[in-house]
Amino acid sequence: MVTLNENQVELICERVFKNSLQDTDLQDSLLDHFCCFVESKMSEGFSFEESIKEASVSIAPNGVGEIEEELFFIIHFKTQLTMKRILYFSSFITAFTLSIYLLFKHLHLPYANTLLQIGNISLLFFVLPSLATLAFRNRTSLVMMDKIRLFIGLFAGSLISIGMIFKGLHFPYSSILFAVGCGIFACIFLPIFFYQLYQKSVRLA
Repeated sequence: MVTLNENQVELICERVFKNSLQDTDLQDSLLDHFCCFVESKMSEGFSFEESIKEASVSIAPNGVGEIEEELFFIIHFKTQLTMKRILYFSSFITAFTLSIYLLFKHLHLPYANTLLQIGNISLLFFVLPSLATLAFRNRTSLVMMDKIRLFIGLFAGSLISIGMIFKGLHFPYSSILFAVGCGIFACIFLPIFFYQLYQKSVRLA
């Protein structure tokens, strides 16, 4: 049975992991698994380089980062599921109340402003925090531009909803908050969002 030396182990660590894992315990376990696989292949007559390539294809064909993401999802599955339920339910309440608000406002029916307040409160205290929590838990799978877009979107949405709530309660600065939030959403968030969609469509074409 072939045994790897320290230099070969360090080389495997550099080539396979490249400091891409945040979970050090997982990295140690995977490194041990890779080393055992490489030693086994080298005992069969494969070269060290061939053994590393075979180990990468067999153990982590899409990179070790995917293994960490899958492990994270398994460990936090129940929390993720609860947060998604809160997000979907609160999103429905927000969309429903704001839609009915527009109808009531158009027909000059009572309680239109109450519906508007409910929709904005749901958006501010349930939808946006749920989105932020899910984004934070899945931050390892997000590129920097995704993180920037999410932060800008959450910030703009918060300003808009706070501005609308303040307006309903006749608090000062409501118009400023609303206008700034809309400006950030329209001039920064939307261009980034649609530019990313365009880039993805180009890559898939």
